[in-house]
Amino acid sequence: MNPSDRDEQKKVKNIAAIVYLLVLGFLVGGSYLQQQRTETADASPELAAKPQPQ
Repeated sequence: MNPSDRDEQKKVKNIAAIVYLLVLGFLVGGSYLQQQRTETADASPELAAKPQPQ
């Protein structure tokens, strides 16, 4: 195995780690935002969707 192969493997591993962190951040951030919306809707009923009068 020559040094360029090692460099290539290291680059691929780094890219995979960045993609993993981005996906993880997206999932955790989405869960956090959903939790905040749920707590806001529970705390302020006037902000919750109300049925429209007919």
